[in-house]
Amino acid sequence: MVNNKNILVIKHGSTGDIFMSFNALKSILNYSPNITICSTKTGLKTFRLLNSHFNEIIDERGKIIQTLKVLLKIKKKRFDYIIDLQNSTRTSIYLLFIKLFTKAQSNGTSIFSSKRYKSQNYKEHVIIGLNKQIQLLNIQKIQNKIYHPLKKFNQVIIVPGSSKSGQSKRWPFESYLKVIEYLISKKIRCYIIGGNDEKEIGKMIPKNKYIINLINNSPWDYVKKIALKSKVTISNDTSAMHFISNLNLPIIAIMKDNIYSFRNNPLSDNSIIIKNKNIKNIPAKKVINALSKYV
Repeated sequence: MVNNKNILVIKHGSTGDIFMSFNALKSILNYSPNITICSTKTGLKTFRLLNSHFNEIIDERGKIIQTLKVLLKIKKKRFDYIIDLQNSTRTSIYLLFIKLFTKAQSNGTSIFSSKRYKSQNYKEHVIIGLNKQIQLLNIQKIQNKIYHPLKKFNQVIIVPGSSKSGQSKRWPFESYLKVIEYLISKKIRCYIIGGNDEKEIGKMIPKNKYIINLINNSPWDYVKKIALKSKVTISNDTSAMHFISNLNLPIIAIMKDNIYSFRNNPLSDNSIIIKNKNIKNIPAKKVINALSKYV
């Protein structure tokens, strides 16, 4: 049992990866509020969307000297438990150091973990795997809070982009435009969100009283506010999809189909997942038909 113990949680990765660890982190915080998170500056900023009451160790995953400084900080803090939610080759080396030079118990998929979860590799969803992992410490999964706003407005969210490294996950914007035209014909407001990686898409968005172009102007607190009032979110496999899935709100996810993609499926209730090995081959008509469930 880890109640009131001094706990370190290690989690790097993209913003979407961090959003997928939120459920596990909520469960850990429920058992012990005394936690430190080891992540990048960007990662720590993302974690504070969930909870701001934690200590931090900044780890920019730099050269050997920088990594050694991080490991020495970990050693100095005398943690009782170290939970590796990243489960990478890099963090496996961290756990080896922890095993050799500290008295902390560790939890992760690494062979150096004292409470090892034998990962199903690519046979289970990321979120389900993390929840099973922490159960080895008798930390039980917290159910997602289900939001029931008093009124759903006649609006949807559209997320047409992805990170620069995830271009193959993008459904063509020309197809999104066909969906937007359909929604406008129904007098449904379209909030189109994205970041700096989508600035070129932002230039392609037509001006219309039913279109609210929020490309490069989509802070997460505002995305949450409009998501709670929207009938559905239409999204590629992006950080925004995982963020809204954490709110347990309906999503139409447009995804590239491969042996790994199911690990990133949105787990929110009342969602539809549309996949194809070549995402460009998904017809706009299929997404429009799926919309009939919500609008």
